[in-house]
Amino acid sequence: MGHLKPFICQFCGSTFHSFDRLKCHAGRHMMKYAMACGARYQCEYCQRYFASKYIFQVHIRTHTKENRHQCEHCHKWFYKRFNLTMHIRTHTKEKPFECKHCQKRFAQSHDLKRHIRIHTKEKPYVCEYCQKQFAQSQHLKLHIMTHTNSKPYECEYCQKQFRESYTLKLHIRTHTKEKPYECQYCQKRFARSGSHKTHLRSHTKEKPYQCEFCQKQFSCHSTLTKHIRTHTKEKPYQCGHCHKSFAQRSYLKVHIRTHTKEKPYKCEHCHTQFTNSSSLTRHVRTHTKEKPYQCEYCHKSFTQSSSLKKHRCEHGTHTKEKPYQCEYCHKSFTQSSSLQKHWCEHGQKLFTSEQFQAFWNDNQHFQL
Repeated sequence: MGHLKPFICQFCGSTFHSFDRLKCHAGRHMMKYAMACGARYQCEYCQRYFASKYIFQVHIRTHTKENRHQCEHCHKWFYKRFNLTMHIRTHTKEKPFECKHCQKRFAQSHDLKRHIRIHTKEKPYVCEYCQKQFAQSQHLKLHIMTHTNSKPYECEYCQKQFRESYTLKLHIRTHTKEKPYECQYCQKRFARSGSHKTHLRSHTKEKPYQCEFCQKQFSCHSTLTKHIRTHTKEKPYQCGHCHKSFAQRSYLKVHIRTHTKEKPYKCEHCHTQFTNSSSLTRHVRTHTKEKPYQCEYCHKSFTQSSSLKKHRCEHGTHTKEKPYQCEYCHKSFTQSSSLQKHWCEHGQKLFTSEQFQAFWNDNQHFQL
């Protein structure tokens, strides 16, 4: 792999080992192009040319660190007035751009443009290697790296390599234990802004994502995506060893370890190893005696969320909650096992033994 040069110059076709070398090389092309187009302003610091005096002046400030636009809320400075305008919306919560399909609002027009593609299914970015299409250019860029095997960002602690600088940044926090995002309600801290945002909804009870098939609502978009596959039966992730397919990438990743025998998660208390992080988390609680899942009705605590879910069913007669519904007669049940027994009654009436077995296999996601 040492001879691979995955970064290609779009002007002359030259190839490079690193993005930085390509960037430096492409700069020479851009300089020639700028001069040919009549660019009159040259930066004394980096020799770049500019045709616009305003853009030239803004660029100079990136070298001199001169900031001319200040936020009145937090006093942060910005090179450009536009960047200040976008920043101020983080304080005012202004979202002037509305989706005509679902009325969701956005602070910036380009965020709305990307969102609309969820509705229109538009995927304008095409991979030159396999013709797979993407809704966002960044997703295409990352996909191409799966063909070139390029991982330009390396962790200084463990030398693990990544395709994105942002992914590396998140990974480094597993070493530094940094958790910069704090919940305003319970002070719990998070390493990722997405996890923080999802957690906040556990307090606000906001569930902005709704299933188009059954109208069930979710607090997280990725959870909705996974749920929809229980309706469509889509399993887009296939094992390269045995060709078994999965509805979720994480399921495939864990499954592959049954072939490779990899167990990357080790208990710091007894050094037992596990194939997935959730198994390790559950195991560690046997040492720490932590029980983070508490029943809101009787305050009994549990080490696993599934145990709490089963326990809640005991309160079912009081809460009236019956989350398991038969798709044939719409009768609801407090426990999945009760739904499974009920299915058997349909199986005896509606199916042959072979048909019922196929029906049962297709509905394994209801099993605990």
